[in-house]
Amino acid sequence: MISSSLRAAFAAAICIGVGSQLTGCSTTGSLASSLSTVKTVQTSLSQAEVASGLKEALNIGIKTGINVLSAKDGYYADMATRIGLPSEAAVITKNISKLPGGQALVTKVVKNINAAASDAAANAVPIFTSALTSMTIQDATGILRSKGTAATDYFKGKTKAPLKQLFGKYIGASVNKKLISDVSPQSLWDDMTSSWNDVANTVVGRAAGLTAVKTDLTDYLTDKAVDGIYYKVGEQEKKIRTDVNERTTALLKKVFARQ
Repeated sequence: MISSSLRAAFAAAICIGVGSQLTGCSTTGSLASSLSTVKTVQTSLSQAEVASGLKEALNIGIKTGINVLSAKDGYYADMATRIGLPSEAAVITKNISKLPGGQALVTKVVKNINAAASDAAANAVPIFTSALTSMTIQDATGILRSKGTAATDYFKGKTKAPLKQLFGKYIGASVNKKLISDVSPQSLWDDMTSSWNDVANTVVGRAAGLTAVKTDLTDYLTDKAVDGIYYKVGEQEKKIRTDVNERTTALLKKVFARQ
């Protein structure tokens, strides 16, 4: 039996070919309406398909981005994600670098911090998966209609707190690791900022416009690590939105072709 949508399409084609003089042919207005209805039937996607396609894309993007960062030197090898020390640490690194083996020590500190971030990234997938599972059809539809990194921005709102907790644990352990005798990056930081703040808080220091350093080392580095993971997930999202070769399944091709 011919479906109603196909019957409408056949009727529309006949009227286009022979004109509206034939009995039963639509007027111009109703014909346009019929064609619009047929086009919608042929090309529309259900909200469930939109949600499934977007979630499939994001699942791929999450795992790809996290796999890059969790690999050896994943953070350190990419200047866009490499985690450096706070700018206030320049006085420490400058003076240590003047000592024999000092520059190698600074590099080791930075590499250890980035390695800790990579270790944490390897455990981040479940946090994103939880946020993905809770995504509603309305969320997915809005994200698909948006541009750029709308999905990554959605994840920031859902995952930042648990990611900071996860990364903070690894990075906190790294900055407290003893490097020489009882000296750790954290102890160096504490000594430097304490001495600086003592000067900044004096009358002379305030007159000179000095301000106390309030940066928490672990918190600062953790924020940078979390920013790096969103950066990588965002990169993958943009690729799937703009590069047809990144749409590796039939559903992805179907959904993202409709953007």
